Amino acid sequence: MNAAVGGIYLIVYLITGLAILLGVWLALWGGWRCFKAKQGKPRPPLRPITSVLVFIVFAYVSFVALIYLQIYYVDYKTDKLRHEETVRRYTTLAHSARFGELEIPAGSLINRGDPENYVDLPHNDPLMGLTAVRFSQVTEVAGVPAYAMSVEGTGLSLELVQPYQLESDEGSMLCPAGYVLFMQYPDKWIADEYRLEPPYAWFKPSEWQPASCFESTTGVMVLHVNKEGIYFPENGKVFEAKK
Repeated sequence: MNAAVGGIYLIVYLITGLAILLGVWLALWGGWRCFKAKQGKPRPPLRPITSVLVFIVFAYVSFVALIYLQIYYVDYKTDKLRHEETVRRYTTLAHSARFGELEIPAGSLINRGDPENYVDLPHNDPLMGLTAVRFSQVTEVAGVPAYAMSVEGTGLSLELVQPYQLESDEGSMLCPAGYVLFMQYPDKWIADEYRLEPPYAWFKPSEWQPASCFESTTGVMVLHVNKEGIYFPENGKVFEAKK
C-alpha cells in the first residue's frame, strides 16, 4: 500500500516537474524569438512539425497549470467555508436573546453544535444548536449566579460565581466559587426535536435539582475564535473579547 502511494506521488512529481521545465523552456524560447525579432533578426517561421510540438507542449503545460489552479481554488473555497462555519459556531451574541427561561445578555460568547445535526433547519437563529455560553455579565440561572453554562449531554453545568450550598440525595456539600454545579435533566436527555426548536421551552432550570458539583481547572469550557484562531477564554470571569 505504501509503495503504491509512493509510486503515485512520484508520478505526480514527475508530471509537475516536467510541466515546470517545459514551461520555463517555452517561456525562454518564446522570449528569445521575440528578442531577436526586436533586434531586426527574426527567426525563420516554424516548420509544421515544430508548430505541432510547440502546441502540444503549450497544451500540456496549460493542462497541468489548470489542474493546480483548480486544486488551489477548491482548497481556498473549502478553507473559506470552514472559517465561516467556525465563526458561526464560536461567536458573540449581537443582541440579548431568550433561551427558555433565560435571557442571555448581548455580548456573551456562544458555542453552537455541529451544523450537520440540523441541516434542514434555519441557521438564522443565533441560538440554534446552542451547547455552551460564557456570559458577558454575571447571570443568574435558576437563581444561581454563573459565569458560564453548558447544556451538552445529560444536564446543565454552571460555573459558579460564589459558593453554593448543595443539598442532594448524597448529602450536603459546600461548592466553592469557581466549581462547576451540575443539574441533571429530568429525563436525562433532551430530544433534538425539542432542543432545536425556538424559543427552547425545554430549558427550565428552575424545575431541576442540582445533583453534584466538582472542581475544574478550565471551568465550563467555551471556545472563541479570533484572527489568531480558536482559543479558550479565561475561566472564572465573564467574557471579554480580545481586541
